[in-house]
Amino acid sequence: MDDDENSTSDHHRKSKRSRYRQLEHLQSVLKLRFRNKSLLGKALTHRSYVNECGAIAKDNERLEYLGDSVLALVVNEYLFKKFEDYLEGDLAKIKSAVVSEATLAAVARELNLGSYIQMGRGEEMSGGRDRTSILANTVEALIGAVYLDAGLRESRRFVLGLLKGAIDRIDRLSYYRDPKTTLQEIVQKKYKDRPEYRVIEESGPDHNKNFLVQLVVQGRDICVGTGSSKRKAEIEAALHALEIIHRGDAPL
Repeated sequence: MDDDENSTSDHHRKSKRSRYRQLEHLQSVLKLRFRNKSLLGKALTHRSYVNECGAIAKDNERLEYLGDSVLALVVNEYLFKKFEDYLEGDLAKIKSAVVSEATLAAVARELNLGSYIQMGRGEEMSGGRDRTSILANTVEALIGAVYLDAGLRESRRFVLGLLKGAIDRIDRLSYYRDPKTTLQEIVQKKYKDRPEYRVIEESGPDHNKNFLVQLVVQGRDICVGTGSSKRKAEIEAALHALEIIHRGDAPL
């Protein structure tokens, strides 16, 4: 083996050790201990890493698909038991807000989850580590990985540990249930006008779009929202505006 091969091999070993330490740290942050560590690694592998690096590892999209179903089951069960007097429509609105891209991405940001994701250089350079859709999808993939590794009971503990605070907050702040309608009512009452949502950037391939939307009220730029569809980006922008109003930072 020549010097170049030795150098490459040594770099590979160091990279593997660094990744191992990183995943060990994340498990301590999440208060989890995976029996099958490869599931955790897969949950944190974005498609761009596999495509760009030609990696043997598989991306997290199948785990995301499974995690989405587990997430819905756990949240629905919790809401059904906690809010016995709520009508089905109210439960559905709370659940929709809890499992939204905006909420899941906020949880991911609190955990600094973006720093643990394996992604391609191009995706990283374009802001992928803080992209709402990628963060939300990674949370779902993690839930799917926990379910396969430890079953429904541990998945329930994990999901509620992440989201119980958000559920209680969303229940207290009713605007989370339908942010666009709530914001529209506020703007119409004050200005006899409607908020406007303008798509200012659209990026990514057709199967993985990302939209950046500017919320405008009375010709003034208020805030932006991002999402994997125009509707999701608009909802995130409306949520940001309502949070500004709620905090009293800057009245519309």
